[in-house]
Amino acid sequence: MENNRIKTTAVVVDRIIKIVRGFVLAAAIVCAVFIPLTLIFGEKVIADASVIDLGLLRLELAGDGTQYINADTFKLAMCIYMACGAAICMTAWFFLKELRGILAPMKEGRPFEAGVSQKIRRLGWITLIGSLIAEVLDRIAGIAELKCYDLNALFNAQAVVEHSFNYRFVPAAAVVSALVLFFLSFVFRSGEELQRESDETL
Repeated sequence: MENNRIKTTAVVVDRIIKIVRGFVLAAAIVCAVFIPLTLIFGEKVIADASVIDLGLLRLELAGDGTQYINADTFKLAMCIYMACGAAICMTAWFFLKELRGILAPMKEGRPFEAGVSQKIRRLGWITLIGSLIAEVLDRIAGIAELKCYDLNALFNAQAVVEHSFNYRFVPAAAVVSALVLFFLSFVFRSGEELQRESDETL
């Protein structure tokens, strides 16, 4: 009875993941397509800009964006953001691919099939490395975006003597998730050993 429940659940989850993988791949393609479009039409976006959003600070512009924004740096920042989005999507795509590999033996009622622990460990590495790459790209893009603005024109140059950028990298959630997956890989490795011993006994 418990074995049938594992099979049924694994089949349903596998179908959902298959659909989600399609959407994730489509999102990665969209991000990749927007990179050359940003390089081509970036100046028009800047010329039409009437608002600058700096996170917690939103600025209404008196004129168009060309007075305050360096076009080349802005396009570079937007391209890095798109690359970051594509990297996140591809990381998720590979993650889901490995997850489907883990579900394959579960659909047959064998959750501790040999090799499952290795796939779970790969999930941990995909999570850790992919998140670090996305974090680095996101920080670089954020800094490039801030550097594309003429801060002296946006703010009172006499009031602001100097400005600097914070380079902080805090991928804590990715590290914790990876550690959990590494721990699960050890648990499943023990399960694989028990399954192997059971098969040999039979």
